[in-house]
Amino acid sequence: MNALSFHDVTRTLGGRRVLDGASGAAEQGTVIGLLGRNGEGQTTWFKVLRDLLAADSGTVEVLGLRPDGSGRIRQATGYIPERPTFHSFMSVAEVLALRASLFHKWDSSRAAALCERLGLDPATRLEGASKGTLGKLAWVCAAAHDPALFLLDEPTSGLDALVREEVLSGLVNELGEAGKTVLVTSHRMDELAGLLDEVWVMAGGRIVAVHALDGLRADACVIGGRLRSADAPPAVPGAIPLGGEGLVRSWAVLDRATRERLLGCGALESPSVEPLPLDRAFSHLLCLKGGELR
Repeated sequence: MNALSFHDVTRTLGGRRVLDGASGAAEQGTVIGLLGRNGEGQTTWFKVLRDLLAADSGTVEVLGLRPDGSGRIRQATGYIPERPTFHSFMSVAEVLALRASLFHKWDSSRAAALCERLGLDPATRLEGASKGTLGKLAWVCAAAHDPALFLLDEPTSGLDALVREEVLSGLVNELGEAGKTVLVTSHRMDELAGLLDEVWVMAGGRIVAVHALDGLRADACVIGGRLRSADAPPAVPGAIPLGGEGLVRSWAVLDRATRERLLGCGALESPSVEPLPLDRAFSHLLCLKGGELR
């Protein structure tokens, strides 16, 4: 069963097509890293998935529900924005009480346990609160009603190292083990590598590539060698040139099919293949647009 599916979704804001035919599907219980440069449409896409923003065209289904403005989808999802904001005149406890009145499945004991786990004092006033405090409160608000789908936009931003480790190795891992579906954006995607099932690359308002983490870990590599001819450097779709000197060149390759095309094109003498660390693989994925190089 798919936790969410969407097809040919478009949305224009301020005269700019922010979502431009986005399509994809996520199986229930999958933890997905959403990778993209700033401004590629991730935040707008999250708003459409949460039924806060209507698509101009296309179809969206979240947890078996179609967006209809009723709030049913928001009741079943947990969301952490990149920059959490709350009423500054409230305390943590008052925010949680307000949330309890809005979410039918709110579990006050779960909220209290999360506060204790994250070191968040319910008596804390939010006026002048640190980014870390707001980030912790956002986690409690996202998880206390036990949603089936989590949309996490830079969920560790502003958290100190110890709390960030607790969130990454503890909370996110537990969500996946509990069968929750998680979509997470992060500028520290390499920190999440041990938790992810897939990485989706978003560019130009579309999902342009999907990589299973196991496949990316196994297939990502750097291929280098000496060109047989300076007049015929290989132009293999998906192979990312890394430069070189003279006839000696190298490329980053992220999937098995591209690796086989590059090795099989006959342009290199005695090519070498070296594993590509995941942090570098994630960086190179940002070079893709429409499944090809930008």
